Amino acid sequence: MSYPRIVFMRHGETEWNLAGRAQGHLNSPLTAKGQAQAQRLGEILKRELITPEGYTQMVSPIGRTLETSANIKKHFPFDPTPIDLLKEIDLGKLSGLKRAEMEEQFPDHMAGKPDYDWYFGAPDGETMDDMRKRATQWLDSLIGPTIAVAHGQIGKVIRGVYLGLSDEQILRLQEPQGVVHLLDHGTETIWS
Repeated sequence: MSYPRIVFMRHGETEWNLAGRAQGHLNSPLTAKGQAQAQRLGEILKRELITPEGYTQMVSPIGRTLETSANIKKHFPFDPTPIDLLKEIDLGKLSGLKRAEMEEQFPDHMAGKPDYDWYFGAPDGETMDDMRKRATQWLDSLIGPTIAVAHGQIGKVIRGVYLGLSDEQILRLQEPQGVVHLLDHGTETIWS
């Protein structure tokens, strides 16, 4: 399936990102670095797009993405609509925990999982299949070029579905903060 042009961004660094605490649907505020990253996103959008004219604007309703959007707006006229499909992965019982706490409380789930693979299929959380369905539902809902601010894991899955990647390829995607992912004509370009 072909999708319209998408300008996708992850929220800026949060206090819990810095502390190594899993957020999922929970929230923590942006750090000073995260606020600067978000303002940088606005500068990049101003440089690359000049105006949001012709783009639908969307954001996850979770606080860190709303705070990121407010910082983007300092440099680029951004007025996104909150969309539940853009929420971060539901981490179930891992929400709010640090890695050591997860390994202690859920050793079977955490065993042998590199990177952030443990996000998917967490106890009482969403699986890769759940995330693919949600990402595809969001992509299928788009009626034209779209600017979106969301999160690392849902962003990886959206980008992966858009690019036609396997689950393993999606898991290996990076989710940097402070950059803009342009998805256009089946390819991905990163603006920084």
